[in-house]
Amino acid sequence: MLDERLIGTTFTLTQDGPGDVALYGIHYHYHVLDQAKSGDLVVVVRAEALGLSVRKASETLVF
Repeated sequence: MLDERLIGTTFTLTQDGPGDVALYGIHYHYHVLDQAKSGDLVVVVRAEALGLSVRKASETLVF
């Protein structure tokens, strides 16, 4: 299981669709859950053994 402390981390997509990102010096696979595209700021919403799930940051509710 990946470290759940990654949830809430943001980064900018460099390509459309799934890809790889380096966070805190470690490379992770990610897949996009919505219509985010290259250049969009995304937030990690789930960390699983197969990689990170990300969503466009403007779509995330803040309480």
